[in-house]
Amino acid sequence: MLGGHLASRTRSAIAAIAIAALLPYTVLKVLWLADSRIGMVPGSGYGHMQDARMEIGNGITILAVGVGIAVVLALVQDWGMRLSWWVLVLPAAGATGALAPIALGLPFGVLLQTLVDGNVSTGGEGNLEGPVFSVVYGGFAVFGIALSVLFVDYVGRRWSTVIASGPKPPRERWIMLAAIAGMVPFALGMLFWAFPAPGTAGLDGWQSIAQRMVLVVIALLTLVGLITPLLPRLLAAPPVLAWLTVWVGCCTAAVQGPILLLLAHDAVLSVPLLVLAALATPAAVLFGLAVLRRSSETAPAATPAQHGRTRTRKL
Repeated sequence: MLGGHLASRTRSAIAAIAIAALLPYTVLKVLWLADSRIGMVPGSGYGHMQDARMEIGNGITILAVGVGIAVVLALVQDWGMRLSWWVLVLPAAGATGALAPIALGLPFGVLLQTLVDGNVSTGGEGNLEGPVFSVVYGGFAVFGIALSVLFVDYVGRRWSTVIASGPKPPRERWIMLAAIAGMVPFALGMLFWAFPAPGTAGLDGWQSIAQRMVLVVIALLTLVGLITPLLPRLLAAPPVLAWLTVWVGCCTAAVQGPILLLLAHDAVLSVPLLVLAALATPAAVLFGLAVLRRSSETAPAATPAQHGRTRTRKL
């Protein structure tokens, strides 16, 4: 795919896989809203499932799944090429930032935890059966990978000249300094919380090895996404790979802070996490948009031969 575009049938097949990967999660949420106990430990009761906070969260996540499916369809249909860039880029950014650390970190974390502890329990399943988490997060990982493949293909078809020129650092020095000041502390905070022993200085609710591996991946993605456009000669990455690291890194830094706050253990907010998220989210958004703008301004104009009948617009 780095040297061309996916065939139409291949796109459709990947889209079908992405949508199917979300079905178990969606079905569980709908059943729980209908007071079903499927997936819960027998005799455990409903736990927090009937709390107003949980029910609202379940409703919101069902809507988010609907948005995710709509994005997938837009990435593979002709009408998606005619949408304004932000209609797809914004929800795709949210999905990328939320799912990339899970898709990249959780499989390795589960493997490592199995080898070290002999189990894949996080200790925070509550009244839910262990397999529920495997099905749900496994589906998230598959959806995230499929969405990434489709989005890379979509961007390559619509903005091939921008992609071919590689990501450029922002012109404004203050934006680069703001990005460093916001994203680096966030990454260091994730690394700090990934390594303490359980019950010490770790992030509440993130004590298992599998969970900590996700925190490590969040940190690494954030740092690589920041460094790639600032030090292009040092990394010497191909343009597509460079864009992928910037995209995933900025999305991760922008989205993971708010997600971790929303998923706070027992709904108790961590003040250090709140501060780091308040720094990282606007910094990552600002930096990512500045890189896109600079790269779009310096990219050569598209030719009919490059895009066929597709009308493209600069970001």
